[in-house]
Amino acid sequence: MAEALNDAAARAAAFNGLLSALLAGGSSKDSLERYRLYIDDARPEDLVEAVDAAVARDEGFDSLKPAVSKLINLIYPSLSRRRYALSGGNAFLDSLAAENAGLSALLARGKPLIQALNGKAAGVAGAAAASALDALEAWLAELGAVEIHYRKKENLLFPWFEARYPEYRCVRLMWDIQDDARRGLKELASWLAAARAMPKPDPELAAFNAIAGRLYFDLNANITREECALFPVMARLMDEADSGALLAQGRDYGWAFMDAQGAARFCPAAVPGSDALGGAMLGAAETPPSIGGFIGRTGALPPEVLGALFAALPVDMTYVDAEDRVRWFSDSPHRIFPRSPAIIGRDVHNCHPGASVGRVLAILEAFKSGAKDKESFWINMGGRFISIEYFALRAPDGRYLGTLEASQDLSEKRALSGEKRLAT
Repeated sequence: MAEALNDAAARAAAFNGLLSALLAGGSSKDSLERYRLYIDDARPEDLVEAVDAAVARDEGFDSLKPAVSKLINLIYPSLSRRRYALSGGNAFLDSLAAENAGLSALLARGKPLIQALNGKAAGVAGAAAASALDALEAWLAELGAVEIHYRKKENLLFPWFEARYPEYRCVRLMWDIQDDARRGLKELASWLAAARAMPKPDPELAAFNAIAGRLYFDLNANITREECALFPVMARLMDEADSGALLAQGRDYGWAFMDAQGAARFCPAAVPGSDALGGAMLGAAETPPSIGGFIGRTGALPPEVLGALFAALPVDMTYVDAEDRVRWFSDSPHRIFPRSPAIIGRDVHNCHPGASVGRVLAILEAFKSGAKDKESFWINMGGRFISIEYFALRAPDGRYLGTLEASQDLSEKRALSGEKRLAT
């Protein structure tokens, strides 16, 4: 039986069968008996590759998420023995694990605040409820720092992993759970605002508890999936230079759930994989070609002017080539949406969460077929009005060359009125 446990094909078949049984509604007890030997020897790669296979065959995320949760519960005792721990020897993954530790502590600190609005405060209204709401709002504001952690995963960790591990699709499911957590944070903020707006706060707790429960589940689910599956697999793929380059790029996003002293552990003066100025080298699978400026019908721009021009424009731009791979983005100091050099060469299909990737693919297909040349969207984000436009790029003979995404914060321009002339 030891030979079977060490046979990669047999392991893949066993964990694919186990997850398929759970997706089909099989009980955990039945699966436990049938796959006992493999469950007791479950490894991070088993979970990563079983989820990859399920995503590859287009299992819907709504059914896949609870099935994977059941699978993790079954194999957790074995996974926990292989869990990535802080000081695991990888500076970048250590920084993410430290953020997880801070998040876990903050979630623990939130439980008595939730209890104060429930068991202890049953029937509490007025000033007592207002005080409980004050504490929860302050706690929720701290919890919002999880966005820093998620952005580093989506813009650094995921593209690095996709370029080096063929069975990478588990990150699509993880991204979807991150979006669930984001929705949960917004729902909880809305609930607190509505409760606060009551003349004498007397909150209805059923909805609050449902939102808070889902949020805790989603946040903890991501911590478990990172530390029991993704990080251990990545740690074996990543050398010191890769870790240093990702860590250097990650500093641009800041640090979640760490004070200055905690963050100082991950801000050395020189990090392996960074350049002399402290900037990160590319972490993608390929390096873009050198660029010698621009020469066109209307004039020429040397490289340094071209770079300064794109940095000065109040528009975020990203170019995706005709094969749907990201080839360039403008390096503005005030980007609306975060970008990292690790995205260069990445398949654009993997750059969007599951909820929006279908729409992106439809736009690209319309551009390629010639059915459309432009698509526009606009959103409200953090009180700002953001315009997002996609343009088909075509050669003089009509050949499709790729797509340009251009995003702009139009909040101030929408508020303009009257005139301001150059002569005045």
